[in-house]
Amino acid sequence: MITNKFLGKCAAICALVFSSSLFAAPIYVGSWDTYNADGPSWSDFTTPTYTGQEVAALLFGGSFSNYAISTVSSDPLAINNMVWLDQIYIGVDLFGESYRVDSNNNGIYDISGDTSAWVRDNGQGGGYINYAFMIEQTPGGTVPAPGTLLLLGIGLAALSLRARFTAR
Repeated sequence: MITNKFLGKCAAICALVFSSSLFAAPIYVGSWDTYNADGPSWSDFTTPTYTGQEVAALLFGGSFSNYAISTVSSDPLAINNMVWLDQIYIGVDLFGESYRVDSNNNGIYDISGDTSAWVRDNGQGGGYINYAFMIEQTPGGTVPAPGTLLLLGIGLAALSLRARFTAR
């Protein structure tokens, strides 16, 4: 006979397993200054344009999709999914981490108002720090869908009710 105590333990174990895979903490891997001495200097038409995530992959390895970028700090709880980008002839400004402008569609930072998270331009000095975080992958590379978790919860609730009414 299934008891409520047994079902409670099963529910607690399932919750721990699923929550640990759903909420794996991002890991801080490093930072770069968009303007200062970190990026290449724009002086001709050969400097590539990069999103913040692409710069993180370039500097720290892996795929750009495995990174979250922040302009706040190296604290994983403060990730704002924003990045400092340099706009040609305009200066450094705040945009989304996957944002860039490549107006000529040639992948090159050029005079058409392009933006990049990895270039020195406009003589604005430093202080535009982007912080990169590796997003942990779950075992097997999959995360249970919310619908799956809902069905699991409904199933456990049904078993609990059944055990409660059959015990009477």
